[in-house]
Amino acid sequence: MPVSVISRLLNVLGFNSSSQQEDLGEKIEHTIIKLEIIEDRVAELRYRFEQRSRELFEKIITLLRRGERSRATIYAGEVSQIKNILKMIVAIENLILMTKERLKTVRDTRELSRVLMAFGTALEGVKDQIVAVYPNLNLAFDEISRSARSLIIETSVEAVGELDPAVVSNEAMKILDEALKKAEEKIKEEFPEPPVAPVISTKTLREPVAIPIGTPRGTVSHQKPTSTIEEVEKLVLDYIREHNGYLDIRDFTARYNVDKSTVLQALYRLAEKGLVAIQ
Repeated sequence: MPVSVISRLLNVLGFNSSSQQEDLGEKIEHTIIKLEIIEDRVAELRYRFEQRSRELFEKIITLLRRGERSRATIYAGEVSQIKNILKMIVAIENLILMTKERLKTVRDTRELSRVLMAFGTALEGVKDQIVAVYPNLNLAFDEISRSARSLIIETSVEAVGELDPAVVSNEAMKILDEALKKAEEKIKEEFPEPPVAPVISTKTLREPVAIPIGTPRGTVSHQKPTSTIEEVEKLVLDYIREHNGYLDIRDFTARYNVDKSTVLQALYRLAEKGLVAIQ
């Protein structure tokens, strides 16, 4: 977990609390109520994307029955994007549930503060990941993040200065890894892959510069995975130009030995830069 994330939270939480001192039981009860309010907001966000995913899945089936495979593959690309977003949303729900469970064993205010700081740091990690790929979700996730920071300020700000950032970071990494793993399993179980490989329709908005030529068309690469997202972006642009504005993710991942999530991240970074437009 980046130390900068922890520092950001510690800076925000460095104000003196004006509220009266509460006993530990009241603080824990107050914390759980606040967490459940955040949980409700996250559930609303998840419901919206679940509905959209199911609508698109049904549309794909309808298009395949009509023989419109090309359109179906484009919608399959959008389904992949939504499933990635849902994974992050479910991970936040897991973080909340795990934090509520940990609160049952809290013995003092310092421990309460550590639990909440680990939760807040892990939450910031999820937010940074999702907003980096889908910047249009910044507002929704920023609201959730602000609510979490407010909770820590109201509940345990007086003990924050006593915490070791390294300890908080280790705890945050552990719970975040567990939350993401559980989220991925749930998404795979509840949202099956569409019965067609995703092909994303794009158009080049301006000429790419210095694009390296990849593996020749029709061959499978056995090279090591591309090491940087910038290299993947260049390969994606090259592929799009070769295929008249289409990106077949399954073919691309096999050709260049790059995982699908990295390809999607590269694609949306290119869209943010104005190099491609996703249709």
